[in-house]
Amino acid sequence: MGFLNLSASFYKRYLFAYVLMCLVALSGCASTEDIGKIQWDINHMRSDIKDLKQSAPVSYQKNEVDNKLKSIEERQKATARSVSDLLIQTQSMTSEFQMLTGQFEEVRFFSEKSLSELTNSKDILTAKVNELEIAIQDLNKQIAEVKKGLSTAEEERKRALEQKRMADEEKAKKSNEAKRAVQKEQKKSGTSITSTKTKIKDIYMAGYQALREGKTAQAREKFTSILSDYPENEYSDNARFWIGEAYYKEENFADAILAYEELFKSNPSSDKVPGAMLKQGLAFYSIKDAKTGKIILEKLIEKYPGSEPAQLAKKKIDRPTIPKKKK
Repeated sequence: MGFLNLSASFYKRYLFAYVLMCLVALSGCASTEDIGKIQWDINHMRSDIKDLKQSAPVSYQKNEVDNKLKSIEERQKATARSVSDLLIQTQSMTSEFQMLTGQFEEVRFFSEKSLSELTNSKDILTAKVNELEIAIQDLNKQIAEVKKGLSTAEEERKRALEQKRMADEEKAKKSNEAKRAVQKEQKKSGTSITSTKTKIKDIYMAGYQALREGKTAQAREKFTSILSDYPENEYSDNARFWIGEAYYKEENFADAILAYEELFKSNPSSDKVPGAMLKQGLAFYSIKDAKTGKIILEKLIEKYPGSEPAQLAKKKIDRPTIPKKKK
């Protein structure tokens, strides 16, 4: 009976070991080496049981079986510990894998988000660049229109100056003819030449004094009356020069240029010509026509190299033009 009980107990343990092996195999957590050891133990146990049944006494068989079972139990416990360690490692690796998966998903999310933001920023920058290009094109068109308008205005101004010059010449011509007629009548009537010269001088000095006092309009009127009433006299050249100076002081540079030109035409050898050339050149600089102004000053230096106006002209040409600050 003891042997039968032992056999029943032995078979229960054998069955338990077999079930455990199956569970371990199904769980996939034990290694191939552990499963092989359990299978070897079971096979060896089967062989031992067979030998015991055939040859050994019952007491000896019991002790032998107990020893075998004890050895199997120890191996079973070792295997169970290995399985437990493998389960713990598997769980740890699973947790680590889940954590890494989460980090990967987080990194991928932020990468996709950053890429989307970069794409949006690029689109915004592209749109702004397009807007700037359009604005630059519009600005270039406006600049071209302004330049065209300035060119037209400059041409109109030059035509107006030319028309005024021609009108003044015609007026002066008629005035000279009228004055000559008056002078002729005066000679016929015996009017004193000395008295006329005195009158011209008085008018001239009154105009010069008015110019010194800054009364440019009054001075210009006096000098103009001399040229109108007494066309050719010893004060004619000076009167033309001071008319130009009166316009220059008023910063009416266009009319000043024409007045100086009248002096050049009426008497190119006048001693007032160098001064008039200097002021005419500076007047052209003042109306932003530096090219013409420089040509006139260079002609002054060439024609009257030792004169004081020529020295002033050299300083103007050699000195770079400093643009005026906008107020």
